[in-house]
Amino acid sequence: MKMITKYILYLLIILVNDCSSSPALLNRLRRHKAITFQSDLSSPIEFNINEGSKFRLTCSFLSSFDKIDIFWVHNNTLIESFISTNILEEEDDEVENSFLLASIISTIEIEKTHVDMNGPYKCIAMHNEIYSQQIFHIHVVANINSIETNFSENTLVTVHTFQSLFEPRSQTSLMCRVGNNRKDKCNVQWFDPEDESLHTLNEETDLVLTNPNFEDNMGLYTCRICCHNQCQSLTAFVYPAGSEK
Repeated sequence: MKMITKYILYLLIILVNDCSSSPALLNRLRRHKAITFQSDLSSPIEFNINEGSKFRLTCSFLSSFDKIDIFWVHNNTLIESFISTNILEEEDDEVENSFLLASIISTIEIEKTHVDMNGPYKCIAMHNEIYSQQIFHIHVVANINSIETNFSENTLVTVHTFQSLFEPRSQTSLMCRVGNNRKDKCNVQWFDPEDESLHTLNEETDLVLTNPNFEDNMGLYTCRICCHNQCQSLTAFVYPAGSEK
């Protein structure tokens, strides 16, 4: 993972913090709305894997929206989807423009890969008519004694906000979700930068921040997902930028 991509928002934070020297950048971030695939935060677009081994496929997007819809397709069949409901106030253009950038990461994890899991995987990120997509070509090398596994029961799909940069707004949210096939078997818990447990989740287990500001909300948040006593922690760096002077 290249450092320049990993910390792209940190660089933007420095520029945004010095509003007097970067009005053009700020204006572009406010007005230019797009979703872009991030190769350096994602898996290689083509690789081989031995049948029966653990499989992990990561797809990342840089988005001008705090929440986007994520779809996974395998061999032209939809295998997972994460649909977002926009915050009502985002229908106001001025409020929507206050959100600058977010890095969103979605991952497929399979405990034991089967030969039927061979083929192209497509991840798609969408917000209304704006979208971006990427295809990964996975080649599963079959064993002599192949044992078929259940794709849905053997798979954990997650999506979460990795980094978020925005100007003053009444609320924003951080994504952290588990795929539909495992949702009822997993527990999701958020922790603030001081590692204190948070309870401001909505029905999708996203973390909702109300009137976020630099003093109270800047820092590294952690989303902990536990499924059958196996836990993983996903982090989200939040930077509420100040108003332009």
